[in-house]
Amino acid sequence: MLLLMAWRNIVRNLRRSAITVFAIALGLASLLFLWGFKDGLHNSMMRNLQEVVLGSIQIHSKGFFHHPSLEGALVDKELVEQELERLGVTRRTVRLSAFGLAAGQESSEGLGMLGVSPETERRTTILHTRVSQGRFLNAGDTHACVLGATTAGNLGLNLNDDVVLLAHDRYGSLSAERFRLVGIIASGEMGIDRGLVIVPLNTLQTLLAMENRISDIVIQLPADKLEQTAASLRVALDPEQYEVLRWYDMYPVMKQWVELETAFYYIFLTIVLFIVAAGIMNTMLMSTLERVHEFGIMMSLGCSRLRLASMVAIESILIGTIGIVIGTAMGGLIVAFFGRVGIDLSAYMDTVTRFYIDPVVRTEINFDHLSITVLAVVIAALIAAVVPAIRAARLEPVEAVYHA
Repeated sequence: MLLLMAWRNIVRNLRRSAITVFAIALGLASLLFLWGFKDGLHNSMMRNLQEVVLGSIQIHSKGFFHHPSLEGALVDKELVEQELERLGVTRRTVRLSAFGLAAGQESSEGLGMLGVSPETERRTTILHTRVSQGRFLNAGDTHACVLGATTAGNLGLNLNDDVVLLAHDRYGSLSAERFRLVGIIASGEMGIDRGLVIVPLNTLQTLLAMENRISDIVIQLPADKLEQTAASLRVALDPEQYEVLRWYDMYPVMKQWVELETAFYYIFLTIVLFIVAAGIMNTMLMSTLERVHEFGIMMSLGCSRLRLASMVAIESILIGTIGIVIGTAMGGLIVAFFGRVGIDLSAYMDTVTRFYIDPVVRTEINFDHLSITVLAVVIAALIAAVVPAIRAARLEPVEAVYHA
């Protein structure tokens, strides 16, 4: 009976109720779209950071990441490989990292040297897709190399030019080798376009007297398996000999940036919730003031204060619920649409590619953000129902009957 009466009271002033429902729905849909854009942008950034070169997890000898040296080769790569097989990790590759000097025809530049196995690198990362001129390394290459566009420009090099790499080997002797430039990377991403040369793993091992030695094992994992796999590896591998680093252990600034932006979104969510609560409260207070005489008669006929307050509260909750259902549907459709079509940011790519952002951002919303947003609006609607209900319950029947 109360539900039916509450519904009749809502449709009695359909225009005002519809405006309130629309405001709630629009606010919720806007929030869900903003969450979808943020999650799509941030998830794309984090995926690209891992997929391009970093990996989800890297395994080194203890202390190697912060203090790399040829003496810090991986202690027992066979043991690590066995553990990865046991855990079912299939997307992985081995690397050798070192520092050296690249010399072109007219100048030279210090850079990081990355020895990779082309076949497993292609299965593990998408680094090969960032080559804009020429090609990536192939399995049969021995003295081929890939340079970032900035480094190639600084050295005055073009495709098929010779590049001389010089470095101190494991024994401290100076070694040099001539390579042919087969590919140039022009991705706009920090740390790739400048200061990096990619060469075949076997050739770099020979150059540095590091035969059969590696410095990194790079693993690519789905996001939902990252923490569990990292924890299992840290238990299985001696922490005195190995370090197991997740992507955000190696690149914490990205995670901190995402967390900071998420905090700003929660502030915005709070502001919208106040607007939603104020809208519902305003509608119900107006309705209460217009119906004081009606409430007085109801109380005079025996309607209890609790019953009257419950009816007003149910009206508020119904308006909020309708707005939430419509807003969730609208927001979901908008997120799904832009998740399929995408939002083109190519006009800004000169600025944003360095942060691993794709030219087209596809919206996607994490379930926890969806549930938190909807739940917060539900709570706001419930809180907004309290004030009008209390005001109605405090009416004095005699005064209310004679209220004009």
